[in-house]
Amino acid sequence: MKRVVVLQPKNESLLASLESVYKWIKEAQGERAHFDLSGVTWKSPLLLAALASYIQNTGSSYESGSDSYLDCVHFPKGVNSMSAFEEAVQRSKTYIPISILRSKNGSSREQLETLFIDMVKRILAVQLPGVHDAISYPITELITNVLEHSGAEYGLIFAQYYQTKKYLDICVVDTGRGLSASYMQEKGLDFSDEDAIEEAMKGHSTKQDKERGYGLRTSKNIVCKALGGEFVFVSGSAVLVSDGQRERLASLPGFYWQGVIVAYRIPKPSGPIDIYQFVE
Repeated sequence: MKRVVVLQPKNESLLASLESVYKWIKEAQGERAHFDLSGVTWKSPLLLAALASYIQNTGSSYESGSDSYLDCVHFPKGVNSMSAFEEAVQRSKTYIPISILRSKNGSSREQLETLFIDMVKRILAVQLPGVHDAISYPITELITNVLEHSGAEYGLIFAQYYQTKKYLDICVVDTGRGLSASYMQEKGLDFSDEDAIEEAMKGHSTKQDKERGYGLRTSKNIVCKALGGEFVFVSGSAVLVSDGQRERLASLPGFYWQGVIVAYRIPKPSGPIDIYQFVE
């Protein structure tokens, strides 16, 4: 089995975590591997959710030395029941454990999604007009996109609040068909991964019976413009990075993610938020 050393991100930014993910995925090449995390101290939701998903799907293994944090967040298996989720969050003040959302278990998924949102609200502890809607909308829409549009049987969601830095990181991951395959299978449109992301951000649905699909674009705008955060979207071998001021779409040579990775960072809200200027 190939041994892959997961590199410590150069700094605490989303892009640094993405670079670390990029390197270990290139090295693993979609095969079963043994991952060494012993040198990684900055274990962001983006890094851990992507790695947990890969380990589950390939039957890979890992080592991390003595690291109680990984046990606390239920890496890599995650929690997949209401009782396990409730037990985990009772012990947590800053993180929400890696949680498995199954597409075929609608009522249970909705309950878990609601608990996840409630936990985010409790962690942020902000009672300001519009904050609930601003927090809830991206989570709900991204989960819906992952599980209902990707064809994936399940997805992972994970969040961590950094108290001293006053920001929240959330990552949603699936290993479904990805955007370009969705456009091809649903609408017969042959897009590259970059073109597929660009099309999705224009609000064009992958579903055959829908002309418009604003959830993904609206989520990005709420995260970046209403909440002043950062947004990363990966599908196949392409990535979109946005912070509200600048947006970049790029290819990732030698890299391929079967499905979608969505990660975003939002600062703790300090005033009222109006998301409706961004809702389409």
